[in-house]
Amino acid sequence: MDDEDWRDIWEQFDEHYFDIGEEFQKEMVAKHGAGHYYMHGDEDWKRQKALIQKLIEVKLKEKNNG
Repeated sequence: MDDEDWRDIWEQFDEHYFDIGEEFQKEMVAKHGAGHYYMHGDEDWKRQKALIQKLIEVKLKEKNNG
């Protein structure tokens, strides 16, 4: 992958980063009831890594198929 690919990945990460928190809140409300829940830094990093991995996989798939 080149610099443009990585730039695209980080732009997409920035666009979807807040989805991580929203998804976490929905999961916690479903599990524990209404409220505002704080995500531990380790959990946040785990979810960030999963998002980065997904974005990289999509980019690699695009490059391999296109």
